[in-house]
Amino acid sequence: MDATLEDELKRDALAFGAQDLVDEIHDEAAAWVDERHPWGGEGDEPPERVSAYLAVWWQRVDQERAARVGTLVERTDGTWAMVGPARCPHGHPLGPRRVLIGWAPCRCRGHHTWTCQVDTADGELCGASVYHPEPGARCRLVGIG
Repeated sequence: MDATLEDELKRDALAFGAQDLVDEIHDEAAAWVDERHPWGGEGDEPPERVSAYLAVWWQRVDQERAARVGTLVERTDGTWAMVGPARCPHGHPLGPRRVLIGWAPCRCRGHHTWTCQVDTADGELCGASVYHPEPGARCRLVGIG
């Protein structure tokens, strides 16, 4: 089992929904894997079983994150952090040195922004942005300058 990835996914699940969410995802992943990749428990666990278990975790954590983008969650150390998107609209993973986090002023008060800083295959900067809240029909983002 890839303990590092599993630990990271569990840490994210704790941040988004506490121990109840961790338990829920574990039960769902274990049931799914037992149904599709039965194993008698002897020898090393088959790699496809481990991969399927982690895939269920990954999918559920991504769903929970997407539902909470732009909201504050309490971290296990008692501090608070805003949930950002996992990927840009073009599918690039966002993270350290891959995203520019900002604020777009608007008549509605404003929008948090996450702008992708990934270099694409053609050498250009992706530049796709995620806004929270999504700009509505009456929004007018205010430019600077």
